[in-house]
Amino acid sequence: MAKLDYGPAIELLKGAHTVAICGHVNPDGDALGSVLALTCALRSAGYQVTPLLATRERPHLYDFLYAYEDLTPACEYGAVPDVFISVDVPSIQRTGDGVYVFNRARKTIAVDHHQGPADFASVNLVDDGAAAAGMLVWDFIGQAGIERTPDIATCCYTALVTDTGRFQFQNADPDALKAAASMAEAGASPSEISRQVYQRRSMAALKLNSLVIDRMNLICDGRAVISWVREKDFAELGATKDDGESLIDTIRQLDGIEVAVMLREQGPIVRGSIRSKTDRDVAAIAEKMNGGGHKAAAGFTIKGRLENAYDQVVDLLSESFAQTPVARETLDAEVTRTTVFRRIGEER
Repeated sequence: MAKLDYGPAIELLKGAHTVAICGHVNPDGDALGSVLALTCALRSAGYQVTPLLATRERPHLYDFLYAYEDLTPACEYGAVPDVFISVDVPSIQRTGDGVYVFNRARKTIAVDHHQGPADFASVNLVDDGAAAAGMLVWDFIGQAGIERTPDIATCCYTALVTDTGRFQFQNADPDALKAAASMAEAGASPSEISRQVYQRRSMAALKLNSLVIDRMNLICDGRAVISWVREKDFAELGATKDDGESLIDTIRQLDGIEVAVMLREQGPIVRGSIRSKTDRDVAAIAEKMNGGGHKAAAGFTIKGRLENAYDQVVDLLSESFAQTPVARETLDAEVTRTTVFRRIGEER
C-alpha cells in the first residue's frame, strides 16, 4: 500500500459547506462502508453531507451502518454541492446517476483502489495496492485530523472485511490486517460486524445457495467452476437481491479450483462475478466483457440470454487456461456445453 498525499483533498475541502458522496452501482460493503464513514467524519467536522446511492437500489445487508437511513438516490438529489466525492469507482460512469451530480459539483475528489488510472476528479486519491477503498478513507480521515469514532471504525471495518472476503482473499496483506487492528482499537467490533454481514441469512438465501451448488459445473479440466441463477429462481424461493450477493463465495469454496464464476440473470442482462484463488488475473478476463475489478475479484455485465453469457464466459476462461472449449465436466458426470445449455433451457 502506497503512502498517499491527502493534503490536496484536505485543502480542497476548506471553505466548502455542502458535500455529496457516492459509490458505485450495485454497491457492496466497501462502497457503502466508505461512503458512510466519510459521511460520519465530515459531518462531525461541520460539513453538510448527503450520502448518495448510484441508483434506487438499497442493499439492506448493511442497514446497521451509521446514516444508512440517510442514503439518497442520486436521481433525487437536485442540489449543486461544493464538493462531490466518489469512492470505490475507477470511472465516474460507475456512479450511475451520480454522474449528473458530479458534473454540476463545484469541486470533485475521487478515492479508489482499482487498477488503472482514475484521473477524472479535481483531486484523485488512488492506490491499487490497498485492499479496500475503506482503508484509504480510514487514512484520509486520520490525516484530516478528524476523530475516528466507533461509527467510523465500524463503517471502514465493514468495507475492509467484505472486500477481503473475511481476510481470506489474496489482498489480505499485512497493511490490511494492521488497518483492521486499528479500526478495532477505535471501536469496531469484528464479531458484531460478522454477525450482521454474514450471519443473518434468510431461509430463502440458504435454499438459493443449495440451488447454486446443484448447478455447479467444472470446466477447464476442473480448474474452474461456474454456476448460475435465473430471475425466476428468486421469485419462486421468495429471495431478495441481497440474498444472492454471497453466491460467488459459496462456489468459490470448492477444493481444487483456481477460478469461480457466478452468473445472475436480471431481466435483459446477466451479471457475472468472478473470483481467483491463485495469481490468475480475473480482472483481465472481466475486462474482455466490459467489466473490471481487481486481480482476484472482478465483475461484468452481459446483455442477452443466460445461455449466451455462459458460452462467452467459458470461451474466455478456456482461452485464459489455454484450452479448447469442447468438453465440460459437472459434479455429476461429463457433459458437453450443449448439455449444459439444454439444462439451463429446461429451467427457464
